[in-house]
Amino acid sequence: MTGSEHRRRGLGCDDAYSYGIFGDFLVAAVADGAGSVTGTSAWGAFVACRGILKDAMDPDFVDRYRTGSTDDAQQLMRSLFARALQRVHRQAAAMGMDVMLLSTTLCVGLADRNLATFAQIGDGIIATERDDEIATMLIERKDEYANTTSFLQSERALDDSLRTACCAGVTAFALSTDGMSYKITDVATGDAYQPFFRGSWQHLRSGAEPQRFEAMLDNIEDDQTGDDKTMVLAALGQLSSGTPAETMRWAHSGPPGAGTDSGGSVPSAAIDDLGEAAEPAPVGAHNWWGRWRK
Repeated sequence: MTGSEHRRRGLGCDDAYSYGIFGDFLVAAVADGAGSVTGTSAWGAFVACRGILKDAMDPDFVDRYRTGSTDDAQQLMRSLFARALQRVHRQAAAMGMDVMLLSTTLCVGLADRNLATFAQIGDGIIATERDDEIATMLIERKDEYANTTSFLQSERALDDSLRTACCAGVTAFALSTDGMSYKITDVATGDAYQPFFRGSWQHLRSGAEPQRFEAMLDNIEDDQTGDDKTMVLAALGQLSSGTPAETMRWAHSGPPGAGTDSGGSVPSAAIDDLGEAAEPAPVGAHNWWGRWRK
């Protein structure tokens, strides 16, 4: 959801998300484009999330995750972030811009029924449910400037700012950008506001439509940031009856300015819709760049 401050200033949403399901394997990602370069940063968030989806839903990647160790899982996660960064660099080149104008945070979850792996660069929020306990993890520790964060494009980000963790027994998780931090966490400690997550996962398990959650996000008042709000929720459940175990289901936010999402369900194969991340710069991108310069 586009934040109230962005709407007030006539700006678009700089957040992006993606998720994919391949049998019992799940990948999810959220990203938050830097507010200091609003508009152009939305392309960094979009390309990073869509690239994560394309790379993680490759059948060979899924097989390596399912059969590997926890160390293997963390290396696979690191490879996703490295490739996402490469894709954002290609996008910046295609748009004729410095890559820092596409600066974005990135938060990713991978899971099957045995292991969940999480990673992030920046100030996103990761919450998990394990043995009916709800907790946040991989919280970014701020320095003296509370409104600063690391980005995927930051110098040595993959070495100094990438945080990863593996967990067994995860029955639900949520990935969120920081626009809801004052509502769903204790901002001083980073601890989860448990009623929010418990209720959200209960709605998900009961089959509630995504539009209900979207409306709830849009109706949140006094969030103290006015920032964009993006969340992906996942909860362990049963495979749908009649659905082949290796059928892919996936979705991702649309490109900046499009106002639409993309998704689908296909047999186990490459996701044709995603293609390469880099695309010719649309006319709107130059408009955003001009507005940022002013």
